[in-house]
Amino acid sequence: MKSKFVLFLLSISFLTSCSEKTEYSKFIRLPENHRWFKTDAKTFEFTIDDDSKFYNVVFEFSHISDYQFASVPIKIDVKNPSGEEEFHNIDFNIIDKNGKPLADCGGDICDMSMNILEKMKLQKGKYTIKVSHVFDKPYLPNVIGIGIKVKEIK
Repeated sequence: MKSKFVLFLLSISFLTSCSEKTEYSKFIRLPENHRWFKTDAKTFEFTIDDDSKFYNVVFEFSHISDYQFASVPIKIDVKNPSGEEEFHNIDFNIIDKNGKPLADCGGDICDMSMNILEKMKLQKGKYTIKVSHVFDKPYLPNVIGIGIKVKEIK
């Protein structure tokens, strides 16, 4: 039974990987104390070469298991090649409404992701994404790292 489940997961992974191509991926690990300070906004830059395709822009969040908060307030600023900016304030849920963790955990490390732009045509040129949190304390504890992926949808 376990081997059928593993085979099923591998099949799903293969099918998913065929439908998206990663154009950009960067993950920033935080220092050993796992504190993401409010003043430490993270910046990601990438270039789109083909404006005829559709893309997903994905926010990645990695934390220590048994996270003490139900959600994390995240601010994401997206600057497109024309210089126009979009601001996204996200209440990034760590657990669902029933109290079940939403992350994929392996040992003490849990990984999560969320589309911040979905099935979008992006114009050619350089994009800058700045990610920060608006937690009501000086730092957000137990954060391993954050990242951005840009995936071409096929």
